Amino acid sequence: MVSTKVAVAVGGIVVLAAAGGVAALYLTGGDLSFEQPVVQSVESEFGGVSTTATDVETEVVVTNPNNQSFPGAASLDYEIYMNSVRVADGSEGGIGLEPGRNEVGFTAKLDNGEIPAWWVTHVNSGERTVVSTRASVGVAGFGASLPPQNRSIETDLLDAFAGEGSSTVTVSDSEIMTVSNQRAAWGAADAERTPIAFSVDLANVHDRPVRLDGTEYRIVMNNVTVGEGRTNDSIVLEPGESDSFTANAALSTPRMEQWWVSHLRNDQATELRVEVYGLVRNDGERKRVPLNVFDRRLEFRTDFLGDESTVVEELPADAVESPDFEEPEVRDTSSRWGEVGDETTEIVTTVGTSNPNDGAYDDLLTLQVDRTTTVNGVTFAENSTTVDGLPPGNGSFTLSADADNDAVPEWWSRHINSGERSTVRTNATGVADVAVTALDLDLPDEERTQSTDVLGQIETEEDRRVTTEDGRHVLTITQVEAEWGESTPERAPLLVTTEIRNENTLESVTIERVDYVVNLNSVTVADDSNTDARTIAPGQTRQVTYTIYLDNQRMDEWWPTHIRNDEVTRMTADTTAVVDTPRGTESVPFDLLGNDTTIETDFLGTESDGTTDTEGTNALAPPVAAAEPN
Repeated sequence: MVSTKVAVAVGGIVVLAAAGGVAALYLTGGDLSFEQPVVQSVESEFGGVSTTATDVETEVVVTNPNNQSFPGAASLDYEIYMNSVRVADGSEGGIGLEPGRNEVGFTAKLDNGEIPAWWVTHVNSGERTVVSTRASVGVAGFGASLPPQNRSIETDLLDAFAGEGSSTVTVSDSEIMTVSNQRAAWGAADAERTPIAFSVDLANVHDRPVRLDGTEYRIVMNNVTVGEGRTNDSIVLEPGESDSFTANAALSTPRMEQWWVSHLRNDQATELRVEVYGLVRNDGERKRVPLNVFDRRLEFRTDFLGDESTVVEELPADAVESPDFEEPEVRDTSSRWGEVGDETTEIVTTVGTSNPNDGAYDDLLTLQVDRTTTVNGVTFAENSTTVDGLPPGNGSFTLSADADNDAVPEWWSRHINSGERSTVRTNATGVADVAVTALDLDLPDEERTQSTDVLGQIETEEDRRVTTEDGRHVLTITQVEAEWGESTPERAPLLVTTEIRNENTLESVTIERVDYVVNLNSVTVADDSNTDARTIAPGQTRQVTYTIYLDNQRMDEWWPTHIRNDEVTRMTADTTAVVDTPRGTESVPFDLLGNDTTIETDFLGTESDGTTDTEGTNALAPPVAAAEPN
């Protein structure tokens, strides 16, 4: 508090003036004294807020210790500093002062354009600001100032960002990684940007690597986006590994002016949201994954011109949840034969899918499907197919696998040894690559049984006449039974047992040799002779067994003809016997294996409704064999 006494007598007239000043007050009488008015207090609060300026409504209490009033003779000057930045000033002249206490109100303008400069000092001072209010009063050139009124503001946002808790990131109910020890640190702010580093501890709890190729961040204060962008910070964690990860983000310092307006309009309250998402490189560019590695919400309240402390409160970070990922499902499959070559036979399978995801992972989702089909334990077809960008909802994609024709002799020999039954198994494994990591897909395996009945086409109880070229009926095949011997990939022994009756009651007949040729379509699978001579006494019936060897090594040649012919094979057998009768030796037709037989199969299971079992994804359908004698 400052007071000043001045006494000046000029011919009975007292002039109160400052040196070099102009007379401002004339009194008559004898010697008079003047005491300078004093500023007792200053109270301010924010008023109206525009985009460019903020009104500071100020009330100054001035004490006039003189017994005289000073109409229109006083002036007031006012300034507000936030740290070293003068953000508001104002003056008011022509103020009248009555003796004693005087309350003077006026409005100062705070320049919102100075807020970015203040913000820099606030951050670089460890989130501390000293608000300094300075006021002075003058009468006729004499003035006195109130000592600056200072108060300290601390926000301490970094402490509110910190969190020691741990959370687990899941994708499709699979735990991928844990996020813990969230923290933040300011860098050196300048007029353009305010660096801030968000750090977390990451641990890979998945059985596959987890990677991030960068981050995308967004920082919002009320409805003002004060920071957004991408960083190149990356990390790769192998299963079981953990490490610290930092995203080096930044606020736009000039945008703090917009934030200031929103802060005051919201009664000095701000909701602050920080979101940091991962980026992964996909198809040559970095794309955002809906995986939140840092997410904090705070609310802080200030009282820049008052006496209340800053209050910072953590809010639940639940405004936006990362989209979940659900496994695509296989609805159905349908298969057809593709290109048929001498070495391989293509199986083209269309897989109908249902993708329940809402599109969050569509641009990132890659499916890898591995299929292995075995027949009787022999690998017949296998492939690995990659499908990019599976659309949401119902869709389909096409897989192609090449069946190895060279595998046919092996599995066919096992087919024979198992009583003409084969087990077809398809094991399907799938991986959904969602860029940040990969997830195993639960694709069902399929097992089917196929059977044929070659023996049944050969066996008969009907009599078959054996006649010479001149029409003589010499023998009768009365019954034929067949069984397989031990088959190998090289050959399949076919044991044909028949009862043969000699129609000549006076003379014996000797079967010197049996010649046979067996064709499957255009492929000859047997061309040989059985040279075991068999003699049948006059009028007698004898049971004999002939072993016919089928060349299994030719089955890989037969297979393409079967597929090209729509899975239809015409089996022909040309069997002759060299018989020795009293009239001589001659070759006669010997219908041991029957005549032409048609064998039809349905390896891909397309005869019913064109689809395989919906429980399986990529299985080779079992064949259905049927045969009709001509």
